[in-house]
Amino acid sequence: MFLLPAAGRLVAALTAGLGLVGADSRVVVITPHNASICVEFGRAFAEWHHAEYGERAVVEWRNLGGTADALKFVQSEFASKPDGIGLDCFFGGGPEPYLLLAEKQLTQPYRLPPEVLAGIPQHSNGVEIYDPDFHWYGAALSSFGIVQNTRLQRVLGLPAVTRWEQLADPRLFGWVGVGDPRNSGTMNNMFEAFLQAYGWERGWELLTAIAGNTAKFDRLSSTTAKDVSLGEAVYGFAIDFYGFTQVAVAGRTNMTFVLPEDFTAVSPDGICILKGAPHRTLAERFVRFVMDEPGQKLWFLPRGHPEGPRQFSIERMVVRPDFYRRYRDVSNIAFSPFDLKQPFRYDPKLASERRHVVAALAGALLVDTHSELRRAWRAMIATGDVTEKRAELGSTPVTEDEARRLAREGWKDPALRNRLRLAWQRWAQQKYRRIEALPTERCSVGSPAPSAAGWAATVTP
Repeated sequence: MFLLPAAGRLVAALTAGLGLVGADSRVVVITPHNASICVEFGRAFAEWHHAEYGERAVVEWRNLGGTADALKFVQSEFASKPDGIGLDCFFGGGPEPYLLLAEKQLTQPYRLPPEVLAGIPQHSNGVEIYDPDFHWYGAALSSFGIVQNTRLQRVLGLPAVTRWEQLADPRLFGWVGVGDPRNSGTMNNMFEAFLQAYGWERGWELLTAIAGNTAKFDRLSSTTAKDVSLGEAVYGFAIDFYGFTQVAVAGRTNMTFVLPEDFTAVSPDGICILKGAPHRTLAERFVRFVMDEPGQKLWFLPRGHPEGPRQFSIERMVVRPDFYRRYRDVSNIAFSPFDLKQPFRYDPKLASERRHVVAALAGALLVDTHSELRRAWRAMIATGDVTEKRAELGSTPVTEDEARRLAREGWKDPALRNRLRLAWQRWAQQKYRRIEALPTERCSVGSPAPSAAGWAATVTP
C-alpha cells in the first residue's frame, strides 16, 4: 500500500484548504524524487493549471523510496491489474525504468504540443532525450561528477582533480567520499559508467583503488555530497544536482563541482504516462507542464527567482538548450551538457541487464571487505608499490562475460546469489590479506572463486 510522503501531504493540505482536491481534479504520480521537488512541482503545477485552464488541480504524490522500489511496485501491480493500477504518471529516475516500462507496453504515448517540442532536441551527444514514439520524455538531465571542497584542498595542500582516475592518487587516502551502490541507484550508475568507459578490468582496478582512498561508504548518495561540504571528505562522487546544491550552500569560493575530463555520463531523468491512467487529461497536462518552460525553470533557476522555486533549491540541468544561454548569469549551473564533446556513450540497456550483479560485486569486493581493502592499500602506499600491485588489488572473481551470463540466467536464484556473495567476500578477504602480508613481493591473487567460475562454466551462452 502506498503512503503519501511528507511532500505529498503538505501539498495536498495546502490545496485542500483552497478547495482544490476532488476525484477529477488530481493527477496521481509515483516518484522517487525528494520532498523538495514534490513540494515545488506540486505547488507550481496547481498555480499553472489554474492560470492556463481556469480550473483547479492537485498532484497526489506516491513515494516508496528509490527508483528501483517504485519500478518494482509498478510492475507487480500491473501483473495483477493489467488494465491500470490507479496511477497516472511515473516521474523521476534514469532512463532504465522507462525503457523497461515502454518495452512491456505499460506506458501510454503522449505527443507534446509542437511549440513545446520545438525547444527540446530528440538526441544530444548520442543520448536520447525522449522516446521517438513519445512513450517517455527526459524531464531533466543528470550527470555524474566530482564535488570538491576547495577550501580544504588549500588548507591540506591537496590537488584539485579534473579526472576520475585522479581519485586513485595515494595522496588522497581517507579523503574521498563514495556511496554504497547496493543502496543508491546513483552510485550504481556511476560504478557502471566506470566499467563501460574503462572496460571491466581497468574499471574495477580504478574503483578498488578509489575505494581504498575512501574512509567509509555512505548509504545515500546525498550524504556523500554533504560530507564534502562539511569537511568530512574533500572529494565526493556526486550526481550533478547534489553537487550544485552544496556549491550554492557553501559558496563558489569554498566548493566546486566538475564533470571529469576522462568521461562524463549524461542521461535523462524521465517522466511518462502509465497505461490505464485514471486521470488521462490531467496526466497529459502535468507532462506538458514539466516539459514546458514553467516546469523547466523550477529545475534550473535559483530559489527566490520570480519564476523559480520558492522554498527549496533544486539545481538540475534542463533539456532545453536555450536556457543555458538565457540564464547564464542567473543559474548556479555554470555549464551546458549540450556543449560536451566526449566519445563516451553510456549504455542504459547494458546497465539495466547487469545492474544487480555489479552491485553485488561492489558490495562483496569493496564495501563489506572495506577494512581489509584499506589495510592492503595502505601497505601498498607505505612501500611505494602502488603501480606494481594495483591491478592485482582490483582483480575480480568473475570475468565480464561470466557476470553477464549470471545476470541473464542465474541471478534470479536466491540460493545461488547468497552463495556467490559469500564466496566473493571470502575471495576478496584472502586477496587483500595476502597483499597486506607481502607488501614488498609480487603476490598472486589466485584463480576466480570456485563457486562463481564453476557455475559460469556450466552455463551455455
